[in-house]
Amino acid sequence: MFGTFTYQERHALLLRSQLETLEENFKELPTRKCLNIIRGLTSRSFKFQNEDEMNTISGLFNRRFFVLYRIIYTFFYTDLPVWIQKRLEVNNEIEPSAYKSSDLMEISFGYLLSTQAYRWRTKVADKHLLKWETDVRQKHLTIKHGTSEFSLNQDCLDKYFIILSNQSEKYKIILPLKTSPRCYDSPQHRHSSYRQRKLDFGSIDGACLANSSALSLKFRSQKSLEEFKEFLVTVLKLDHHQGKINCNRMSAQALLFDQNLSNFWSNYAFQMLMTLGYRIKHRLTADTLEKIKYLSNLSYGEQYPNHRCYLKLTAVYYRARFNCFFDINEDFDNIQPLPSSEMLDKWVYVPRIFLTPYGIYPLPVKPMRGNRILREEELFGPGRNFCRVIIRDVDLGQPQADFMKINQQWVQDMIMANKNIQVGDQTFEFLLCSNSQLRDRSFWFHSEYEGRRATNIREWMGDFSREKCIGTRIARMALSLTGTTPTLKLLPNQIEKIDDKLDAQSRIFTDGAGKISPMALKEAFMIYNSELLEDNYMPCVIQARLNGIKGVFVIAPDLSDRGILIQYRPSQYKFSVDHNILEIVKHSSSGMAFLNRQVIVLLENMGVSKHIFVKLQNKARMKISMSLLANKQAQHTLEQHVRCYDWKRIRQAGTQLTREPFARSLLLLLAQERLTKLREKSHVQIPLTDGRMLLGVVDETMSLQYGQVFIQLRDLNGQSEILKDRNILITKNPAHFPGDIRKLVAIDCPPLHHLYDCVVFPAQGVRPHPNEISGSDIDGDEYWVCWNEDLVNHATLQYEPATFDSAEKVKHNGEITIREIADFLFKYLSSDSLGALSNRHLACCAINGPGDDKSCRLAKIISEAVDFPKTGVLPECPKDLNFKSYPDFMENKFKDSFISDSSIGIMFRQVKEVCGIHEKWQDENDDEKIDVNRAFLVKSFKKYITQSEEDYKYYSSRINAILSSYDLKNEYELITGCHSCVQEERQNNDSIETAALEFRQLMKEMRTRFDDDQLNYREKLSKTSAWYYVAYKAGTILSFGWIMDRFMSVILAAKKIVQEEHQALMRIGEAICAVGLENDIKKLADLCQVENAEHENQSETAKLGFQVLEIIEKLSQSVDRQPTAHLLLTILHEAALKI
Repeated sequence: MFGTFTYQERHALLLRSQLETLEENFKELPTRKCLNIIRGLTSRSFKFQNEDEMNTISGLFNRRFFVLYRIIYTFFYTDLPVWIQKRLEVNNEIEPSAYKSSDLMEISFGYLLSTQAYRWRTKVADKHLLKWETDVRQKHLTIKHGTSEFSLNQDCLDKYFIILSNQSEKYKIILPLKTSPRCYDSPQHRHSSYRQRKLDFGSIDGACLANSSALSLKFRSQKSLEEFKEFLVTVLKLDHHQGKINCNRMSAQALLFDQNLSNFWSNYAFQMLMTLGYRIKHRLTADTLEKIKYLSNLSYGEQYPNHRCYLKLTAVYYRARFNCFFDINEDFDNIQPLPSSEMLDKWVYVPRIFLTPYGIYPLPVKPMRGNRILREEELFGPGRNFCRVIIRDVDLGQPQADFMKINQQWVQDMIMANKNIQVGDQTFEFLLCSNSQLRDRSFWFHSEYEGRRATNIREWMGDFSREKCIGTRIARMALSLTGTTPTLKLLPNQIEKIDDKLDAQSRIFTDGAGKISPMALKEAFMIYNSELLEDNYMPCVIQARLNGIKGVFVIAPDLSDRGILIQYRPSQYKFSVDHNILEIVKHSSSGMAFLNRQVIVLLENMGVSKHIFVKLQNKARMKISMSLLANKQAQHTLEQHVRCYDWKRIRQAGTQLTREPFARSLLLLLAQERLTKLREKSHVQIPLTDGRMLLGVVDETMSLQYGQVFIQLRDLNGQSEILKDRNILITKNPAHFPGDIRKLVAIDCPPLHHLYDCVVFPAQGVRPHPNEISGSDIDGDEYWVCWNEDLVNHATLQYEPATFDSAEKVKHNGEITIREIADFLFKYLSSDSLGALSNRHLACCAINGPGDDKSCRLAKIISEAVDFPKTGVLPECPKDLNFKSYPDFMENKFKDSFISDSSIGIMFRQVKEVCGIHEKWQDENDDEKIDVNRAFLVKSFKKYITQSEEDYKYYSSRINAILSSYDLKNEYELITGCHSCVQEERQNNDSIETAALEFRQLMKEMRTRFDDDQLNYREKLSKTSAWYYVAYKAGTILSFGWIMDRFMSVILAAKKIVQEEHQALMRIGEAICAVGLENDIKKLADLCQVENAEHENQSETAKLGFQVLEIIEKLSQSVDRQPTAHLLLTILHEAALKI
């Protein structure tokens, strides 16, 4: 067994003799392998022979000692400030139906002042009505007081709790919180399912809940406490500590300013700091507040990103955010302000806030793509006069219908400007939102600028009077808020209107598609991103905004000599406005295509066998494992996902990518992300040779017939490939109807050779193909295109495309005012259930198949729900479309589950196993020691160490600021784009794109900084070596050592290191031998007729490794043998982890 001793670093001196005893007599273990690290505390773990030995040592820490109290020279006794954790055996197999409850004596909310002190704000002591209950299946516990209750789960709780060991605080537990709990009013009967949301827990009001970062529970007996502890440890996987903590009531009033600070950015940052609650508010002294006020006055007139007070307070916020024991008064002077950074060109820095019923939560400023409104600074003010407001529940999660129901008046008042938002000294009022923002519960707000308010902006946007449907009106207005990059300013005579092309039922072949001359497109790209024109490569399609026009514009050679630069169609015209600037949203490119659960369900319904999907997943799994084993596969993986380094050159110079700490950390995270997506979404990558994601466009030459498409793909070298006479499968995500996947023929068509990296649909036939696919169009939609022979050849059943008769729009009689907009938006917010409907459809398909009447009805309801923001017609979901049980692969903890024998079920269970192996290994090996590789050190590198340390310090502070801004765990998440933050935050504000931009900007800045010294070639190599040395010596932020990757490759290449041959095969063979399967592999090799000719000169172990890979591939072809392939793939991945 082992024991862990946790304390604050400032108390290390008091604990010195006890720690020395441990160091001398017991083996110290890596703490991360024993428990979760608590930020702000030091934990040390030691191995003991038995519990008696552990208890004896623990006794050393239970002695009271006296200290000399400074200034007044008096002595007093206190307990040693340490928490102790013993690793005890617990019941790891609680029955899923297990239910426990018991009485509580008291509950309080407050914060941990230190490892010795808890301060509470409000307490409820009622031994008759206070109770706790656990739910093993849903993995949460409930605290009840009469009809009031709240729930706690892993998202709400921190990763540890403390059992108090002082006699005066008997039977008490303290639970640190990450968020405020959601409270409910619930009937007394346990089996009643009705609960209504509310914002308090009886006498514990919302202000107390919002500001608390810990709660204390007192139990009736030791037995009750032990049962509660068992649930926390076994089900919620929390670490438990024991310690002596004094619990006292906090002062009644926090010390705050009686007036605002002197400027907006100071107020904004101070308000952000105050959202951390009592642990900051009740620690603040008048002295620290005066320092903040002085710094604010000093920063008067400064703007972001060079505002000194903002940079200082944001640095304090980052430090305090995850460290509950942070003392702002002690550490304020020691914290360095964030370094000011260069602003990204064409991006805007706008305040962002989470808005909850408990208050306003300002967030660190991040770059956002500019839009038509934000660029009008002279009219409506700079970025700070706008605010991105994101409505959140009290726990900062997505608000659900029950939340909206009790907050209707609050939401409507906010939209109608009856209740404005005060951030610092500025008042913001509702401006507008787009459909995509609505799904994120996100809105634009504006602060008055030189007499112009939000209503003036809405008037400036254009004339929307002809649109009488409220939802469509909002969607049209929101087009001005789309993130775009401005390019050409066009004259009226350079823009021409042309007709749409329709079928016999007035369905539009050219819906959303216009034309642009080659010259205009090239000039636009010169402004948008001139790098796109390098190597004779220029995208041929842009999605854009122009005046009140939206959609795509496709390169049109016939416009070359006409003087007309743009041709648009009536289907693209949405409203009237004079704004002749071509604004680009995105351009055509070919992206990776993936299978997903909806596509798999429909393909299986079309006749594709289960073993085909398992085979494709096995191929994906092998690539994931081999990226951790084989350097060449590692190179390909990194080139796909991390493009800011020259991985080919790095590998060819002699770097073992699968072992080099920086590269391997990236590879491990990428592997984990890909395995997680396989488990959660069945995201199986289709090889680039078999499928792509492509923008849809129309054939303007009328060359293609119904059932045909044209696809030309280009690589980075400008080489093109045309799919000729190939059957393809095409759909758009999401897809729900049986006929949403179309089987078409890709042909060569010379008149369309100027189009590439897009899919060209015919402009004639019985019906537009995009309309056949989920009722889509070509105004910027991306299509899933696949020509994998296994999928295409087995998808023999083609179903009729669904007919999409959109519901008639609800038109408003009279003027549409902000009141009507508020009512409509609230109706949407309180009824949006697209996610729940899609899950229900997936469950229905697993039970009945996608062609079943219930599945098709659900698909139609989903289609109507998607159109609701445009039509105003809210579909109803009948009760018979509810399902009591869901398939196991959906991992729904609120429903009973059944084992699905579908393709997805088989794929899920196989990948779940290997996903668990990967996550466990990563957790246990997360703190591997980083060694400096002396092969990267050159003569004279020490000459540059001092300067390199300064550069490293600057770079690290910038990286940490970006990580904090995007809620990322480490630099590897930033560099790979595998963000661990919540899904809502990933979607909001294009965080993956903007984080990557900030990183690339920092890389560019550091490379410029490197060249500032104007060193000669040899000196540059020495400095590069020094950068590597300081990063790897520190053991963190390793990317600093690879900023100058070109010189790193030169250094290593000069050492002429002999690369290991067939290293991957050797390791696979060794793994097989380790589990005693070498004889079985040889038998399977004979059975599968695996040839070894080209590996005759290799070792027996390498031959064995080669046989394993060949056997997996051959076994994956057969339904009966795929379980054996799964076993070998699991062994393969374990071998890849243990490299």
